[in-house]
Amino acid sequence: MASAKNVTSRVVSYMKKNIRDGIWPVGSKIPSEHELCGELGVSRISVRSALQQFIALNILQSQHGKGTFVLSDDLGVFGYGLSSDKNFSDMKQMLEFRLLIEPEICSVVAQQITPETLDRLSLLLDQMKSEIGQGESFVRSDMDFHQEICDAMNNAVLKTVMSDVLKRKSERHIQLNNAVGYYGGIYYHTLLLDALQKHDGKRAHSIMREHLQKGIEDLEIGNEDGSV
Repeated sequence: MASAKNVTSRVVSYMKKNIRDGIWPVGSKIPSEHELCGELGVSRISVRSALQQFIALNILQSQHGKGTFVLSDDLGVFGYGLSSDKNFSDMKQMLEFRLLIEPEICSVVAQQITPETLDRLSLLLDQMKSEIGQGESFVRSDMDFHQEICDAMNNAVLKTVMSDVLKRKSERHIQLNNAVGYYGGIYYHTLLLDALQKHDGKRAHSIMREHLQKGIEDLEIGNEDGSV
């Protein structure tokens, strides 16, 4: 049986194909959640999860009582896929290291985060959105976002260690973003900021863990971009 993540990825691929091929042109209303579930034979949870990703990226817009409409057909944020001639084993090891540490950091920080830190995170997220496609600038804002959360722990040792980890091999982060796209950073950072604003440590932990696991999965199997 396919996992929920794989099913959602299949729905995302289907939606990308319809937008890319002009089946859902800009300004058009896409099928309802119920219709998509029936057409793809998947659960409403999977469809809703996929829709939320496109809405967070300002590709789709949900209008209450009217439906969901296509705002943009620019899918560059999803990247062009991993090339088999690139070895990202070093990146995978760094992501695995971060997976052991950052979810717990987010859980703790959510309980004590200050309005000032939240404002800085919001500003960094806005910068990331404006820097899609600008590899070096986007990665710098992305790493600053994570560093800001780590700094909120007020632990000098952790701050130094994570600063070294986040800045190491920055050129590899740029290559990875170009390959698998920028949507993961925007989507998960948006969810994470919301969890931190609500001081929801459990949700912040879950989101950060899923974010890093998604990065590892992208390195292992590449970013699927086919039809279903």
